[in-house]
Amino acid sequence: MQGRGVFRINCWPLSCLLVVLSLAGCTSRPKDERVDIKTALLPEAAADEKTLSSYQPAKPYAAAGNGLLARTVFQADAPAGSRIEVRDWKVPVGKQADNTTLPGAAFIEVRSGSGSLQAGDKKQELPLGKIVSISQDQPFTLTNTGQELLVLRLYVVSTP
Repeated sequence: MQGRGVFRINCWPLSCLLVVLSLAGCTSRPKDERVDIKTALLPEAAADEKTLSSYQPAKPYAAAGNGLLARTVFQADAPAGSRIEVRDWKVPVGKQADNTTLPGAAFIEVRSGSGSLQAGDKKQELPLGKIVSISQDQPFTLTNTGQELLVLRLYVVSTP
């Protein structure tokens, strides 16, 4: 008994069964099902025709000055008279948003791209995934230092 187990399986019938099942799946296409039928091209649009889609996003980005595109994703009143806002900001490649302030304390999350944030004399790099905090009414500068759009999500908590 050199290296043979107690149970011995004959693989020949199993191999034949696999070949038969594989061949059963290879059938020819029915004659009424044609794949060589091509559709005609759409008519060419006139040069002055500018019919665009009527779709409008629920919360579109808008120019917020300072080179920022911004939108408010969520806002609600919170306990003790405070207010919570969730904002998305985009900073184009090579652009800088100077002297920006927020109406409350905020956490800023880098969702795409990379850049830097300077508040006073303190400068922080903003790699993908980093979260930084900003105090209420503290002026800061955002710079996109990467090769793609810098996308940020801001969680702002303001008090009256």
